[in-house]
Amino acid sequence: MHPATKMGLLSITVFVLFISVGLSVGQDVPEEECSCTAIQGRLEEETVIRITLQNKVDRLAKQIQAMSVVPTAKTPKSCKEILENDQESESGVYTINTNIGNIKVYCEMQIDGGGFTFLPRSAITSQKILDISSLFTDKTKVILRVQEKNGSQPFTLVQQLADYSYIPLGVLINSHVGFKQPVNFAMGPYVYLGFLPASVVSNPANSKQGFTSNNQPFVFTNCDRNTNSYFSFFSNPNKVAPSRYAANVDHHVHWRNTGKPLSRLMPSDYFFFTESHFGGCGGYSSSNQWTDATGTAIGIQ
Repeated sequence: MHPATKMGLLSITVFVLFISVGLSVGQDVPEEECSCTAIQGRLEEETVIRITLQNKVDRLAKQIQAMSVVPTAKTPKSCKEILENDQESESGVYTINTNIGNIKVYCEMQIDGGGFTFLPRSAITSQKILDISSLFTDKTKVILRVQEKNGSQPFTLVQQLADYSYIPLGVLINSHVGFKQPVNFAMGPYVYLGFLPASVVSNPANSKQGFTSNNQPFVFTNCDRNTNSYFSFFSNPNKVAPSRYAANVDHHVHWRNTGKPLSRLMPSDYFFFTESHFGGCGGYSSSNQWTDATGTAIGIQ
């Protein structure tokens, strides 16, 4: 039965019960029976009836109140879930539920199948570490969007080199377990994108290393088995000054040059101070040294 119909029937029932109470308590006692004993007995009887009917009315009122509460829709846990529920979903800001509560994320719904979740800096600076296990299920790719100084925000799809496609990308929150610690560690909390674990990088048989950016490979020879193989994205809530490591050098402009334009823009809270470091002879870069851009956003699926 439709909830509105149920509520109507219950309301009628309550009305009938009140009428019944009025009829039962309002009946006159014949004059010839009007003795003290009879009156006392009738009053006791009416009191019992009144209490019984009142209890029924209270129960029915609670049922009506319960049915009047409209159930709220379950908050999705990722942009991928939003897209699965509605294939017509457009790119933009959505609310998802996480272990730190509801947060606003940017959902990319068109690129490479869509369903990519971009995290804001505010989610990373929470005192409780964000659990991204339900957000990062496809560990073969991420999207990076660059905040260029001219206002544009091109994107690139980043993946492992073909030789290392069997190794899942590592995306960690305020952690670099299995990988090299970032230079600007003090600027955390941070999101860490690791390519090759230290155990793989240090193996002499794996000297050819790098990654792909929009299917264009960046390959270098690790000259000293240094285990750097990562990007890091810092929220820097305490405004810590960037490291002077490799100052005034931008070794990694190539991946930004592969970026493809997008007309839709993301809010600034989704862009992070960025550090990239590879090798042993693969180069280092941080966004304070960039001449063309100021930071990067990372989208996971």
